[in-house]
Amino acid sequence: MSADDALPMPGAPIDDGDAGSANALREALGGDFEVVRRLGKGSMATVWLAREKALGRLVALKVLLPGRARDETARRRFEREARASASLVHPNVVQVFRFGRLPDETPYLVMRFVKGRTMEERLAAEGRLPAALARKVLRDVTSALTAAHAQGIVHRDVRPANVLWDEEAQSAHLADFGIAALLTTGNEESARLTKTGQMVGDPRYLSPEQLLDQDLTELADMYAVGVLGYELYTGDGPYEAKTNTQWITAHLTAEPRDLRQVRPDVEPEVADLLRRCLNREPNHRPSAADAARLLGGDAAKGANRRAGPGGTAAAGVPTGVGEGDVQELLRRRVPQIVLAAAAGAWLLLQFVSMLVEQGTLGRIFWRLTLPLSICGVLATAVIAWFHGEKGKQEASALEYVLLAGIAVVWLGISTWIVFGG
Repeated sequence: MSADDALPMPGAPIDDGDAGSANALREALGGDFEVVRRLGKGSMATVWLAREKALGRLVALKVLLPGRARDETARRRFEREARASASLVHPNVVQVFRFGRLPDETPYLVMRFVKGRTMEERLAAEGRLPAALARKVLRDVTSALTAAHAQGIVHRDVRPANVLWDEEAQSAHLADFGIAALLTTGNEESARLTKTGQMVGDPRYLSPEQLLDQDLTELADMYAVGVLGYELYTGDGPYEAKTNTQWITAHLTAEPRDLRQVRPDVEPEVADLLRRCLNREPNHRPSAADAARLLGGDAAKGANRRAGPGGTAAAGVPTGVGEGDVQELLRRRVPQIVLAAAAGAWLLLQFVSMLVEQGTLGRIFWRLTLPLSICGVLATAVIAWFHGEKGKQEASALEYVLLAGIAVVWLGISTWIVFGG
């Protein structure tokens, strides 16, 4: 549910043009709901504030516009929003409580009422957010996406207009699953609702694969999270673009600007996360779960580690080994690379041992080869962690520190063997 589709917000009273619709709605739903006022009106639907009589709670009623109600594609997208949202029970998703039809067959949704503004409205009124608040919003959004992606739902329209800030709960909520792709269905309905070659969504937030009409995965949402993050922190996007054409070109060819040069108080790991979200190669973007874990600072899961594939490290290494960590190691091909390095080290030791037994080399060479082999395997493991994925990855300060530490240990042991052993 986007700003264009009238997100629940402290809104307009009923004017003369809305009076007929309000009365019709009251008549149709009078037994269950008390219609209070119109919250907003967009190109697809009108949203009303109402009170559910049975439970005494405020809700938002989203009613498809009469003109749209006669459009089969619009009706089915509206129904798909109901199915997608209703299947997600998460504190950071604007939940749909009920789907129904008015007597004239116009569909409507009964949704949770969020008292607050969209991020689009807040950015327009106040400019960039405080760094701590921007991180909180991103954490809530990626947490909501984690739940959606776990059910095979790709939102496809993550942008400030679809993120509400609940003033009472002090939390962000993701809305508008109207153009969501239900990857788990793979049925003909999805193909009809989103035809090949049809661009759906705001070009400012579309991933390269969406623009090129390539296969869609949940990582398309993470690209939009990258754009969203730049806007929350800077009040502007990651690229120097104004028109839709410029945005499309930037998504396909440009590199995002350095976030920390624009906003120095952004944590390095967050700047790195957003940069990796904007990687044109989907497999080099972090998952929503990894991003939410890093943004939430969950130390038990090593939140300061590099959260997801591709790019550089953040500020730490994993502190525990769970299912996600094992998958991450496999994705970066660490076991394969380390095993190959270990096999090479063993062969080197065998070769030096043979030369020592033949008297070609002194025994000290074997003693020097042992720490060299061990430290070489450790260095290989570090390099594999940072560069084991396919594609180009940049080095980081943490990688240099770890490799330098291993080199110091090797030099120390070798010096001791030569002069003190």
